[in-house]
Amino acid sequence: MALVNHVAHKLDLSPSSELSNSERKYDESSVKREELLKMGEAKRKISGRSVSLPSIDILLDEKPGWPFLNRATLGTPQVHHWHTRKVSVVNWVMSLPERFPNNHQNLNSETSFVIKQLKGILRDNNKWFNYNVLKTATSDFSQENLIGKGGCNEVYRGILENGKGIAVKILKSSSKEARTDFVHEINIISSLSHQNISPLLGVCVQDNDLISVYNLSSIGSLEESLHGKQKKKHVLSWEERFKIAIGLAEALDYLHNQCSKPVIHRDVKTSNVLLSAEFQPQLSDFGLSMWGPTTSSRYSIEADVVGTFGYLAPEYFMYGKVSDKVDVYAFGVVLLELVSGRNPISPKNPRGQESLIMWAKPLIESGNSKGLLDPDVTEIFDESQFQTMVLAASHCLTRSATHRPNIRQILRLLRDENEVGKWIMEEEENEDCLDDEVYPNSSTELYLSLAMLEVEDDESASISSMERSNNSLFSSSCSSGELQA
Repeated sequence: MALVNHVAHKLDLSPSSELSNSERKYDESSVKREELLKMGEAKRKISGRSVSLPSIDILLDEKPGWPFLNRATLGTPQVHHWHTRKVSVVNWVMSLPERFPNNHQNLNSETSFVIKQLKGILRDNNKWFNYNVLKTATSDFSQENLIGKGGCNEVYRGILENGKGIAVKILKSSSKEARTDFVHEINIISSLSHQNISPLLGVCVQDNDLISVYNLSSIGSLEESLHGKQKKKHVLSWEERFKIAIGLAEALDYLHNQCSKPVIHRDVKTSNVLLSAEFQPQLSDFGLSMWGPTTSSRYSIEADVVGTFGYLAPEYFMYGKVSDKVDVYAFGVVLLELVSGRNPISPKNPRGQESLIMWAKPLIESGNSKGLLDPDVTEIFDESQFQTMVLAASHCLTRSATHRPNIRQILRLLRDENEVGKWIMEEEENEDCLDDEVYPNSSTELYLSLAMLEVEDDESASISSMERSNNSLFSSSCSSGELQA
C-alpha cells in the first residue's frame, strides 16, 4: 500500500476548501453510469473513510507485480519496452501478488508468541536489543564481520556505541522447531551465572531472525588457539593449558552440581570454549543443552543423537543414553587436545591414528605418556600437572558410563586433592568389571568413515538411530584394529 499512499499524497483527496457548500453536494443517482466509467472512479475504504481516485496513466509490464516495482524504482533501460494502460491505481495495487504468501498473519502470531515467551524469561528490559543497533554495530551484518557459520546460524562481530565488543548470533529459520529450540536455549543460558560460562547479554527478534547477543571473545575459541590461526600468533604454554582445563572443569561442575536444575551441555568441544585476554575459558553455545534429570534416574533416552564426531560418548552414540557423563567423556577428549595439540579426528594423520583416542590409548597404556605432549610446548612445565591431566583424561574416557567418574571427581583429581586417591584405587580394581554398558565388538573403520563424511553441519553432526545400531564404537574386548575408550 506504500504506492497507494505515495500516489494519494500527490493527489488532493480532501474536499477543496475553495468549493462552496452547494458545489460539494450532489446527487449520486443523477450521475450517469457512462460518466462514472469515463472517470474510472474507484471507491475504497482507506483509513476508515471512502475516497475516490481518478484513473491515471501508469506504465505496466505485461506481467505486473513486485518485479515491476523493482525495475521502476531502479529506472532500468527496459522502460521503453513497456506499454501504457489506463487503470485505477487502487485496482492495480490491489491486484498485485502477495509479497508474503503462506499465511504471514500466522507467522506474525507465532513470532509474537516467541516474543511473549522470551519476555516471560527475560524480565530485564536491558536484555532486549534494538535490531537497528545490532545492524549498526555489525556494519549491516557485513561479510567482513562474519566470524562463524553453521547450518542455520551466523555469528557476527560487532562494536556497540560505547565501544563494547559483542558477538551477534542469528538463527535464520522460521520452523516451529527452531523457535522452540531457541526459547529453550535462552531459558537455560539465562539461568546460568558463572565466570567460566559465556553470559547472555540479550536477545532480539526481527521477522524470522532469532538473535542472541554475547560478549566478544578477544582471542577466539580454544580450537583456534590449538589448531587454527591463533596458534601461529601464540602457542599456548603449559600453564595456560592447565588453567584452561581447571576452568572448564569448574564450569561443568557448576552445570551438573550447583545449578538449581542440573544442565547437560551435550556439545563440549574446543570450538565451544572461548578464551579471554587472560586465557580464562568460557563455555559457550548451549544450543544442544538440556535439563538434567532431577529424579533418581541416572539417564534419559534420546531418539536422535546430536553432537560432534570425536566427542560423543559411546553410550550416547550407540543407545541414545544421556546423562552428565556424556559431558565428562567429551571433556576427556578436550584434555587430550590440550596435552597433544591434535584434532579429535583428522584424516591427515597416518592410517590407524585418525582418531585422537586411538592414537593416545596405546601410549598411555605403555607408560609413554610423554609421547602425547604437543611438540610446540617446549618450555619447562610442571611434571605432576602433566601426569595428572593425562590420568584425568584416561578416566574421563572410560568406556562404561557406570564406571566413568563424574566431573566433580575429575576436578578434585586435577586439583590434586588427596581424597580422590581412594576412588582411583577402586576404579582400577573394577577395571575389568562388566555391566550392561560394556558393548559388543565394533568396527573402527565404520565409525571413522561416518565421521569423515563431507556432509557437515558446521556446529554439530546428527546420527540416526539406524546408524547408531549398526555402527557400534566401543567394545569390551577390542582387537588392535578396533577403537576403545
